[in-house]
Amino acid sequence: MPRPTVALRDAQHPLTTEESAAVLALAADAAAVDGSQALSEQFRLSVRSREHDGVDHLLATDASGGLVGYAQARTGEGAPSGELVVAPAARRSGVGSALLASLPDGTRVWSHATGDAAVAAAGFARANGLEAVRSLHVMGRSLREGPAWPAAQLDPRYAVRSFEPGRDEDAWLALNAAAFAHHPEQGSLRRADLDQRMAEPWWDPAGLILVVEADSPDVLAASHWTKVDPPGGDVGEVYVVAVSPDRQGQGLGRAVTVLGLDHLRSLGLDRVVLYVDEDNVAAVRTYAALGFTDVEVHRQYARATPPGTPSPALPG
Repeated sequence: MPRPTVALRDAQHPLTTEESAAVLALAADAAAVDGSQALSEQFRLSVRSREHDGVDHLLATDASGGLVGYAQARTGEGAPSGELVVAPAARRSGVGSALLASLPDGTRVWSHATGDAAVAAAGFARANGLEAVRSLHVMGRSLREGPAWPAAQLDPRYAVRSFEPGRDEDAWLALNAAAFAHHPEQGSLRRADLDQRMAEPWWDPAGLILVVEADSPDVLAASHWTKVDPPGGDVGEVYVVAVSPDRQGQGLGRAVTVLGLDHLRSLGLDRVVLYVDEDNVAAVRTYAALGFTDVEVHRQYARATPPGTPSPALPG
C-alpha cells in the first residue's frame, strides 16, 4: 500500500459531517476486531460534535480517498494528549506511523488496547521510539458478591442529594476543576464538555450524587458521578469522584464512593468498574479496600529522550 495522505482538520479546515461519521464507523470496526475501543469517550465525543477548540483531527486516506486511519490531538494541562486508530484492513502498511508523525510535537499517545491488541500497540510504540510514561488502571468488582463495603459515614454537617440540572452545573464544574486542578484530562472539563455528557443516552441526574453542606445545600463538598453505559446494560461505572481540596482528610472520598456503589447496586447491576491513575496511590488503596481488583491497564506513550540529551536548564 502506498504511503497514506494525512490531512489536518482544525478550526480553519473543519471536520465535515461525512468525515465525522466515517471516523466513528472506522473506530467501531476496529473495536469489533480488537475487543476494545481505540478512542476513549472524550475523543469520540469530539469527533461526533466536530469539536475544534483545542482539538486537531488527522485523517489518513489511501490512493482512492478512502479513510484508513484517524488520529486526534488535544491540548490542555501539560503535554498534548493523542489517540489514533487504523482500519483493520490497512494495518502494518505505515498508516499508524504516518499519523503518529503528523501529531504535534510532544504529543503523548494513549493505548486503550487489551489482550493481543495491547501487545501489538506496545510493539508499535517501541518501533516508533515511544516509551510508556503513564498507566491507567481499570479496576472492577461484583455488586452482588465478594467483600461487603461498609456503610457510608458522614458528619452531620453534610447532607446528600442528587444533581439537579439547571441548578448545579456551575457549582459542580467548580468542584471538579478544584479537585482535579493538576489532572491533564479531568481538570480541563468545561461547560461544553458537561453539556455533551448530559446529552448522552446514559445521562441520569440521579446517578450524580452530591455531598453538600446541610445548612447550605448549594455548597458542594464532594460528588460521585456514576454511569451505566449502555443504559440497559449490567455494568456500572465509578465515573468521577471529586472532593473539594479544602475538605480533604474528612473521609468524604470514601463516603461518597460508597454512596455511589449503593446507588449502582440498587439498580440491579452485576458489576462496577472504574479508571484510576497508577500514580494516585491513595485512590488505588481506597478502591482496593472496597474490594476492587485490577481488570486491565491502559498505557500512555511518549517519545523517549535520546541518551545524552541535556536536561533543561532550571531558572536561576
